[in-house]
Amino acid sequence: MGNFLASDHVVEERRAHCDPCEHNKIGICKRCGCVIQAKTRLAGQRCPIGLWGREELGLRSLKFR
Repeated sequence: MGNFLASDHVVEERRAHCDPCEHNKIGICKRCGCVIQAKTRLAGQRCPIGLWGREELGLRSLKFR
């Protein structure tokens, strides 16, 4: 599920944790090596030090035809 996008509200909350984090070095997390702008946007991702977790998507993100 890591390829689904997180809601804007969740992205804002995640970035509020990442922005002041001591492991954030010019937008790169020094714990996991990710680009913070990208990782915080993916619903299935989580912080390597436990500041935020995965967003539960449920059926709302699935499109049936």
